[in-house]
Amino acid sequence: MVLGLGSNLGQREISLKRAINRLTRGPRAPLRAARVSGVYESPALLGEGSPLEWNLPYLNCAVSGESALDPEALLDRLKEIEHSLGRRAGERWAPRIIDLDILWWAGLERTTERLTIPHPSLLQRAFVLEPMRDLVKDEVFQGRTFSDHADRLVGPTGSGVEKLIKADYRIRAPELMGILNVTPDSFSDGGIHLSPDAALLHARALVDSGAAIVDIGAESTRPAGERVDHNAEWTRIEPVLQGLHELQGSRSFRISLDSRNPRTVARALDVGIDIINDVTGFSDPEMMEIAQGTELPLVFMHSLSIPVVKGEFITRDSDPVRFLCEWGRERLEAFDVKGVSPHRLVFDPGIGFGKTSQQNWQILERADELHELETPLLVGHSRKSLFDVVTDKPSGERDPETLEVSEALSDKGVEILRVHDVALHEHRFRQRFSLA
Repeated sequence: MVLGLGSNLGQREISLKRAINRLTRGPRAPLRAARVSGVYESPALLGEGSPLEWNLPYLNCAVSGESALDPEALLDRLKEIEHSLGRRAGERWAPRIIDLDILWWAGLERTTERLTIPHPSLLQRAFVLEPMRDLVKDEVFQGRTFSDHADRLVGPTGSGVEKLIKADYRIRAPELMGILNVTPDSFSDGGIHLSPDAALLHARALVDSGAAIVDIGAESTRPAGERVDHNAEWTRIEPVLQGLHELQGSRSFRISLDSRNPRTVARALDVGIDIINDVTGFSDPEMMEIAQGTELPLVFMHSLSIPVVKGEFITRDSDPVRFLCEWGRERLEAFDVKGVSPHRLVFDPGIGFGKTSQQNWQILERADELHELETPLLVGHSRKSLFDVVTDKPSGERDPETLEVSEALSDKGVEILRVHDVALHEHRFRQRFSLA
């Protein structure tokens, strides 16, 4: 069976990446033994009289696999996934955050009011046949292989469909969130980037090295870290935030604010940020109120105390992954009650926050189980004390160990990695995912 995926609205690669994870990971994933095609860009299909602003190019790919669901049940699950990723009902040719279709099912033909298999336009659309060629090129349909069908649509001027190697890389590799601490006391780099000039120089290096997100924080959450009041936090953040905006004029990245202080977040929203990262999981009612009043992505992290209190852990007789899944479900319900759409949410299990070293390692080793929450995963393990059991290096020299864990997390479908050494990670992932 082959499913088609398309997106021409918002951050297209992210939408495809998240759809692939929903389709292939977690206990409710409808596909097993999945394979993913390359990513292709094509012009939008528009009906007569469609507004010009709808003319946004699509990214398309395909996923093949096996499913235990019957066709109607699979269609229901695809619609559920579309909704969870932010798609809403609209006009037929309007842009879409995500579009999921059943394209072809070996040996099956079905026509109902809701569903036609194979897809009725299967052989007329190059943006469908090119991804199918990647997956089932030698399968025969209507007397020809899918490779032959794709060749037929190329013609003397080409098919109008372009394979995008960079987009293909972005849906396969984790996004890298570069850490920008404007603090005097962070465990690894406290004080190094405290001045605005030093912070912005480092931010530029992070982005040029491959960071898709720069996460700026002005309060250390390390054990026994100093609590920072709003005025001090804002004094550190404001000039750097202004500089990051200027940097966005010449480079493509998103600004994430790492803060649990509602007043700081509110002021940053006035200046402009792209992501709110709350290490207390939006447990503060004022932070939840801010979440309700924006449409920004929200990172909700599990923690027991901020700053971290030494000796405070998830109970040792608890399964830490089961504990986090239960906590995550409770937070998702709280967001739902407040009307915060699930497609905006990203879950961070909070490595090092209220967990023993053994619990941290269990969470990392079983991170794939967190996909049952059906929300994107962000993990921040970079240089942390959990590596004390594998190295006696100081924290600032633990990037090789961090990278080894990052690769394992990538294999488990973690979508965002919060790291110090972006360049090292980008180099390795480019090698792994064959980006020229």
